[in-house]
Amino acid sequence: MNNDKVVSSTTKNQAGCTPGCGSGCNCGASGIGKKGKIIICLVVAIAAAIVLVNGVMQKAEAQSDLGQSALKTATETNQTDSSLWGDPIESLADLSQEASQKDAIFLYLPIKDQGLDENNIEKEIQSAADKAESKGTMIAFFALDDSSEDYAQLISQVPAPFVLVMVKGCNLSAVPADISEEEGMSIVSGDITEENLLYALVAASRPSDGCCKPSDNCC
Repeated sequence: MNNDKVVSSTTKNQAGCTPGCGSGCNCGASGIGKKGKIIICLVVAIAAAIVLVNGVMQKAEAQSDLGQSALKTATETNQTDSSLWGDPIESLADLSQEASQKDAIFLYLPIKDQGLDENNIEKEIQSAADKAESKGTMIAFFALDDSSEDYAQLISQVPAPFVLVMVKGCNLSAVPADISEEEGMSIVSGDITEENLLYALVAASRPSDGCCKPSDNCC
C-alpha cells in the first residue's frame, strides 16, 4: 500500500519534468521556465541601458549648459573690460595703469553736457577698436569727464567732440602743451569714423620724424 503511494508520487513528479531541469529542482511545481528567465533578463538589461543613456545625456546637457554659461560670462566680462561707456575718467593720468596693459587707447571728449553718443561716435569708436583688436592690437577706450580740468585744457586746443588716440609709451602724466605735436598721440576731430580712427592709430604708432601729420594725408 505504501509502495503504491511512493510510486504514484514519483510518477507524478517525473511527469512534469523536462529534459532541461537540473538536479534538485521541482519540475512539477509551477514557476518560470527558461524562456521566461531569458525574457526577464532582456527586460532588465534594456532598463539598465535606458538608465545609462539617460545619465549620459543629462551629463552632456549639464556640461553644455556650463560651457554656454562660461562663454556668456567671458563675453560679458570682455565687454565690461573694454566698455567705453562706464564712468568717465577724470584725467589722462588715470589711464596710466590701463595704458601699460594695452597697446593703445581711444579717449573720447564729447561736447559738454551733450552725452556720449553724439552722431554715432560711440559706434565708430567701438568698430575701430574691434577692427584693431582683430589685427592683434589691444585697445582700451574711455570718455573724459567734461567737468574735469584735463577736459578744459584739451578742448582749449581742439574743439569737442574729438578722440585723442594714444599708443603705449606716450606721456600721460599731464596734458601736453600741444597735443597735435606730442609723440605717441594723434587726434581725430570733425569726421570721427572707424577709418579715420585707424589712420590716427597708425600715425600715433610711428615716430614723429618718420611720418607726417595726419592732417597732411600722407601716412
